[in-house]
This record gives sequence, structure tokens and C-alpha cells, in this order.
Amino acid sequence: MSSFTAGVIVIGDEILSGRTQDTNSNYIAKKLLEAGIKLEEVIVIQDDKKTIIENVLKYSSKYSYVFTTGGIGPTHDDITSESISEAFNLQYETNKMAFEILENYYPKGEFNESRQRMAKIPIGSELILNPMTAAPGFIIKNIYVLPGVPEIMQVMFKELMKKIKKGKPKLVTTINTNLYESKIAKNLNNIQNNYTNASIGSYPYFNLAAKTGGVNIVVSSWDMKSIQPIVDDITKMIELNGGKSSIV
Repeated sequence: MSSFTAGVIVIGDEILSGRTQDTNSNYIAKKLLEAGIKLEEVIVIQDDKKTIIENVLKYSSKYSYVFTTGGIGPTHDDITSESISEAFNLQYETNKMAFEILENYYPKGEFNESRQRMAKIPIGSELILNPMTAAPGFIIKNIYVLPGVPEIMQVMFKELMKKIKKGKPKLVTTINTNLYESKIAKNLNNIQNNYTNASIGSYPYFNLAAKTGGVNIVVSSWDMKSIQPIVDDITKMIELNGGKSSIV
């Protein structure tokens, strides 16, 4: 098991309404897996101070790392920074470094009051620099606060991952077969019982136009030195059941 765990809090009414698709949690999940950090939970919540506070405190107590996305822009409904300040009973104030970064970024006369809001964060926070649009994120306790715009969030997250402590990467292999789940379910269960320190997941797919389908079988483990014995057992089982398999 990874020694580091994580939770992701996606903040934004636009996500819940369906107007905007959340791609941030998917990106973060992949990068955490590569870094040996086990993502255990993702939640999407509204731009509501009480809801943000409750979930930030809950996740902070449960996980090594908590990543939030959204709600740190210049508009009235960007309340993530203020809510996190209140969650930890910290003063919500203008960060001098953040203010200077933003002031230098905008042309003279365009660093208005709304944009100045983006420099207000909990006292004692460490900045997460933003090389694209200047407005920084921040770190307070084990909370990593990032913007909601995917292109900006991804650039900032890459830099962030260079600095945080990581664990042993999870071993993952995906096996594709043309057999259906019902054909191999019992055999997969038996193999899973033989390897209790690994996880075997089956994910069916269908092509209605071609009238074909099959299963992607994902084998993974945080603890094993190699999952090749499991992969070998599964591919052999598929062959014995008259199917074809390939590593994808």
C-alpha cells in the first residue's frame, strides 16, 4: 500500500450543472498514480462556503494530500480561498508576493479591485506559481489549492509534483480480451483469490455497430514486486476459454 494518500475536491457550480466537464480530477488521478500516491476519493461540490469548509476539513483529516480545483478567480462566486481561511480559522489577507506578481503581470491601470482579490489567501500560505496567467494557487497545511481552468491547472500541477513527497508507483497492466465477462467471471474470481495483495478489475466494452465486444482486465498492485505472474495466469485462462488476449 502506498504510504501517501490523496483526496480531490472539485469546486464549481458549472461542473454540477453540466455546463463544464471536469477533466481536472482525471488528470490529477493519472499523475498521482505515477507518483505513487493513492487517490482514494474525488468529490464535486458547489460554490458554497459551508460545503467547502466541511469537505476541506474532512479531507484534510483523512488524507496525506488534498487537492482542490476551482473558485480562486476574480469574481464574486470565487470563494475557495476565503472558505479555506475560515475552515482553519486563519486570517484572509492580501499576500504581498502574490500582489506583486499580479501587479507586474497586468498592464498599468488594469490591475483592478476584482483582480486584486486573487492575491488574498490564508495567512501563512505558500504560493503555487502560475507561469501562464500569473494568478497563483497556494498551499496551506496539507491543502493544495489550484485553479479550475484545465490548461492552467495542469501546468501548475506538474511543477507542484516536483516538490511533494512521493511513494512507490503502483504497478498496472491492462489485458484486452474478446471474451465477455460472463464467460470469465468465475475464473477471474479464482485468480483474484490467489493474489490477495493485488486488484483485478474487469471493464466490459461493446461496439454495437460491429456487434463485437469484450473486456479490459486491469491488474494492479501497490505491494507486489511484479504482477507478471497474475498477467500470465489471466492470459492462460483466456486461451483455455477459447479467447484472444493482448496487453494494451
